[in-house]
Amino acid sequence: MLPNEPRLNFTDEMRRKAKGQGITLDDDQQRLIHHLDGLGETLLRQRGAFAGLYLWGQPGRGKSFIVDSFFAALPLAQKKRAHFHTFFRELHQQMSGQGLDAALRELMGEARLLCFDEFHLHDIGDAMLVKRLLTLAMERSVALIFTSNYPPRELLSNPLYHDRFVPSIALIEQHMTVMALNGPRDYRQQDAGHGVFSEGAWLWPADSARRQVLGLPERTDDVALNVGHRTLYAASAPGEFLHFTFAALCEAPTAVMDYLALCEAHENWFIDGVPPLASVSPAAQQRFINLVDVLYDQQRRVFIAARCPLAALTADVELEDIARTASRLSQLSRK
Repeated sequence: MLPNEPRLNFTDEMRRKAKGQGITLDDDQQRLIHHLDGLGETLLRQRGAFAGLYLWGQPGRGKSFIVDSFFAALPLAQKKRAHFHTFFRELHQQMSGQGLDAALRELMGEARLLCFDEFHLHDIGDAMLVKRLLTLAMERSVALIFTSNYPPRELLSNPLYHDRFVPSIALIEQHMTVMALNGPRDYRQQDAGHGVFSEGAWLWPADSARRQVLGLPERTDDVALNVGHRTLYAASAPGEFLHFTFAALCEAPTAVMDYLALCEAHENWFIDGVPPLASVSPAAQQRFINLVDVLYDQQRRVFIAARCPLAALTADVELEDIARTASRLSQLSRK
């Protein structure tokens, strides 16, 4: 490498960052940082063969913290970071006018590094899009980094669809480095939260006095909101807060696309009447999981008026993603 070429010493940078935050890096984290240091040097030195990293582990183990730090530190202009839901929303929108490959090429642009945060699959349609994404990235020598709560073989675990995704799992395992972060500490539950999302609160009991202290609206007659081609019903007129009941957002047939569209116009959210999730259908449970994912990824301030303490919210829920939801909600203050 010539003296005037950009350099990356990610290992030293992460040591300084961890020390500044009072974090002791565990063995898995140190191995990951060393691997990313090497990947960064490769990206800065040369184009050529495809490189990829699939990083999985339990919620709150530092996956996003380390990968986000790497992405920010890497002195490479041709890089792109995307949340899973946001990327696929854009992909669906662009596919309608130009087809899958053209839409993927447009979204990739000139990127030589593409990072996906919180990668997970429940829909066979999205799984087929991921297969083409993997193939096209390899053809174009675009480095991929995925962070996920699941090892590759547990992606799209629904037995109705899993076999159709096995070839894509084989691509991941053959062509990407698979690493795990599964240390004993959940940083989200043990530390104060970071970002706008953690400025919200979990209200239980959610009485009028607590609502008034926080300036939260009371429920009025339903207010119709046009969201794309769909009509949703808010619990009060949008103002400082976008106010929905759990039933209107999660028991009705809403979708991730709706939550993303609403996030574009509303910073502060108030979700009212959230019950213990074991008392509602698996479909409503999954919508709530998706909703929390979107609000966290988009960093919206969220207040939740609940019918149970946070510790009881996810009890007896068997969906795979529920641990991530509990970890994220643990960042909210208790009121």
